[in-house]
Amino acid sequence: MPPPLVEVSDVYPSALDSACGMEEGTCILCPKGASPPPFLHSTEGGETFVYRRCPSCGMVFLSPRPDAAEILGYYRGDYYGGGEKKFRSWIEAPRLSFAWRRVLRSGGFFPRPGRVLDIGCGQGTYLRLMASRGWRVEGTELAEEPARRAMREGVPVSLGEIREGQFAEGALDLVTLWQVIEHLRDPAAVLRRIRPMLRKGGMVAVSTPNVEGLQARVFGGRWFHLDPPRHLYLFSPQTLTRLMREAGFRPVRLGHLSLEQDPYGWVQGFLNRMPLPEDTLYSFLKSSPRSKTNRNHAAVFNAALAAAGIFPASLFLSLATAWRGQGGTLEAYFEKEG
Repeated sequence: MPPPLVEVSDVYPSALDSACGMEEGTCILCPKGASPPPFLHSTEGGETFVYRRCPSCGMVFLSPRPDAAEILGYYRGDYYGGGEKKFRSWIEAPRLSFAWRRVLRSGGFFPRPGRVLDIGCGQGTYLRLMASRGWRVEGTELAEEPARRAMREGVPVSLGEIREGQFAEGALDLVTLWQVIEHLRDPAAVLRRIRPMLRKGGMVAVSTPNVEGLQARVFGGRWFHLDPPRHLYLFSPQTLTRLMREAGFRPVRLGHLSLEQDPYGWVQGFLNRMPLPEDTLYSFLKSSPRSKTNRNHAAVFNAALAAAGIFPASLFLSLATAWRGQGGTLEAYFEKEG
């Protein structure tokens, strides 16, 4: 049987005992200095959030940002959907095929199955598929709902960020962060904790939105994958590579395309420029039948109709920008050095 969930209070005791509020965000690559001017403004739920860009290295970060206690509130509600899965069943099927592709790409670096840790494992789809190929699997998750979904599927999950010494030295072959590193409060600290747990030659796989991609440039503060305030950092190929190098990882492969993320990012970005409620289609695709969006049938129908017309151009844009190294998503693999 999988171990019980580690409670959030065990992971963030000081944060949960303190008052909720906002705090200053800083660049994780350069020494702390004066806060740079705003780079992007974005509105979420009636709140305005500001992203700033470090003038020295180009790292983009949210500042001010919710503190460790308050940020948990932004992962509640319908963020993870309202049913047994995050999305409706007919969306989960293609998502399964995308997860299989990640399994084949990440597992292809190894001659035989080993032990994998998926940080931010969600409902555990990737880990279930890895286990079916003989891998020993472990997951972490910030929120209880997806963690419990994964546990019901037999995936062992701990709640909260990875802790120092959580796994023995050299115990892991592969650590994955699929659309997760941008959510971490201190990605550099997390990477420092991971490194001793990986064996020599072990790998870290990362996917994250590309702040220097054409999609981000076109949509700016209304970029679908901006997702404030949950995305605390926005990476470019340069800042991601530098972060990983400084943590002791050598770049092995860098891709600029996610067929799971990029075409839909273009579709929803264009829809958000139309006279429709924000993220109408995305809200409908989630397994949240009681939401107000799903009861607005006319808006959903119009969004779906527009999306069908937009999709061919969105797919072309995704492929073309990836070929030019300006895709909406980075997928990178790094090897532990030393």
